[in-house]
Amino acid sequence: MSIDTQVEAAGPRRERDITGWLITPVATLVLAPPLTMILGVVLLNGDSAPAICHDVAAANGCEELTLGLIGEHAVVFGLLWLALWALPWWLSLRRVRTIVAVVAAVVLLAIPIRMAAADDGSDTAPGTTYTTR
Repeated sequence: MSIDTQVEAAGPRRERDITGWLITPVATLVLAPPLTMILGVVLLNGDSAPAICHDVAAANGCEELTLGLIGEHAVVFGLLWLALWALPWWLSLRRVRTIVAVVAAVVLLAIPIRMAAADDGSDTAPGTTYTTR
């Protein structure tokens, strides 16, 4: 029986990884929001409203729709970020902490992507349709 199989049979490594346990959530909180803002500036530049607002422009509901979208993502990000602190500081959970941190960052980065994704590429005003005869 090799040493590797003995370690696997013994269960997860419960050695302390305090540095990784502290750095992962702090780095997620420090890096993800600024990256989201940068992505938002790149994707949502211009004088017009975000693409998701085209359907609700007639009812003047862009602010509510945008804040609702940001709120949903912020709540999910917050729950995932708190889950990073809830995970034990065992060395064997380093990969799990990293995956949760990446998922939390992707949840925030999805905000500007979702706001810009509804763009259909047309430059017409919302609610107007031009047909050719």
